[in-house]
Amino acid sequence: MTATWRYLLILPLCLSLCLLTACRKDKPLAHQKTLKVSSEKDVQTLDPRCVRDLGTTTTIHMLYEGLMRSQKEGQLVPAMAESVSISPDQKTYTFHLRHSYWSNGDLVTAKDFEETWKSALDPQFPCPNAYQFYAIKGAQDAKEGKAPLQDVGIRAEDDATLVVTLAQPTPYFLQLTSTHFYYPVHESLRKQDVHADPLSDAALITNGPFQLEKWNRQNELTAVPNPYYWDKKSVHLDRVALIMLDNPVALQAFQRGEIEWTGSPLSTVSTDAIASLKRQRQLEVMPAAGVYLIRLNTERAPFDQPKMRQAFAFALNRTDLVEHVLQGNQIPALGIVPPAFLPGKPLFHDHDVTHARQLFQEALSEQGLTAQNFPAVTVCYANNERSHKIAQVTQQQWKDVLGVQVDLQSCESKMFLERLKKQDYQAGIGNWFADIRDPISFLEVFKFKSNGTNNTQWESPQFIALLDQSAQATQPKQRNQLLKEAENTLMQDMPIIPLFYSTYNYVKHPKVKGVYFSELGYLDFKHAYLDVHE
Repeated sequence: MTATWRYLLILPLCLSLCLLTACRKDKPLAHQKTLKVSSEKDVQTLDPRCVRDLGTTTTIHMLYEGLMRSQKEGQLVPAMAESVSISPDQKTYTFHLRHSYWSNGDLVTAKDFEETWKSALDPQFPCPNAYQFYAIKGAQDAKEGKAPLQDVGIRAEDDATLVVTLAQPTPYFLQLTSTHFYYPVHESLRKQDVHADPLSDAALITNGPFQLEKWNRQNELTAVPNPYYWDKKSVHLDRVALIMLDNPVALQAFQRGEIEWTGSPLSTVSTDAIASLKRQRQLEVMPAAGVYLIRLNTERAPFDQPKMRQAFAFALNRTDLVEHVLQGNQIPALGIVPPAFLPGKPLFHDHDVTHARQLFQEALSEQGLTAQNFPAVTVCYANNERSHKIAQVTQQQWKDVLGVQVDLQSCESKMFLERLKKQDYQAGIGNWFADIRDPISFLEVFKFKSNGTNNTQWESPQFIALLDQSAQATQPKQRNQLLKEAENTLMQDMPIIPLFYSTYNYVKHPKVKGVYFSELGYLDFKHAYLDVHE
């Protein structure tokens, strides 16, 4: 049987506030439908192939669209693909593209998808998430330079037909085609030297519900409806403005009615304001498919020993961190995969002081060290309020339990990511949000040390084998068991220290309707509108 899906589918605040009131010439200001959202940091890139931070994803979802689209409650519907046929062996997907256009009027073709995906797999192209394509036949070998790109199982049969051959059945493949990793980019961007200056705002050609209007770096990015978008009737806003503001300033602007949304996922509600917002019943709290964690450089002392990594992990008091410091209804993480994705028992105990000290002494002895001559550990993190508070708590708890001196290094966000990429760190505070609604999304990132978002230098043959076996499993129960074993292997070696499962904390004006806030950590404004009656 062939399964077929058919027709589914800061500058000073005064300057920022002046900019956000700008309106389109065709409508008077009083009737302008502009949604203004604060962002604590600027967009890192406008190329979907190069995205590695969560904040940029919302912008990419505005400007681009893939074969499928995820909508409210995770429903998967066709987008650029009008339909898809799946072969009986579940390894060949034939996508039939709808007649749609880029924002300059060019036809979106199957060749655009083929060439974009293959460009991400080019060994010379710095695509941090290339591993997301490894379900496709020949993709990993091509990225590693072991086989030519023409051998990869991606083929445009004609302008409207894209055939994708997988290495093995992959139950979540259609979900992958809805992510930004699989978005097409226009020929003009594909031909650009990745090391050259980025295209000008006017030259950026996209295929999503919105197109870029203007990007004032470190200040504001605005997007307006794409007149060539195939489903433009569903787009109701005149403009979306992402305004770069410090978090406390953003909350003040929201309370004065100058912006409609602040907080997750593009910024952070100050922990000092959470209690007050809860009392006023303004704070919105939503579960997130994400985990905050500490990456450890496993090829750099002292974290080149599993016992040492475990000692530092067990010493932390996550319950104290989330209940008394963060206060945003987060849940202590005693594994990397949220229980909602992969149910099971905790894989270690929180604040296991006795065990932590025992492992620490054993690791010291094996390294010929004592607690007195143990060198200071440096923790680096992006310079935002939440990460800073996590770093301070971590610093104090490691000192109290292990007697270790911890130095803190705050970095600008882009520099922090560069340090992780170059393994220029000992311990780094960060997070990981699922790309799809499947436990594999939390585990696959650590499968190979070469993965651009692993950054721990850790790789385990046992872990790789378990993930490979899970891909072959035909029964969900069997697959989940193998994934749980893989997670246990990860936690035994502890290249990362889970801290807590995240929640989204934000405030929005009641007039904002129709925004799809994905648990995966991005906002989708395609169906958003402003209710004038609120």
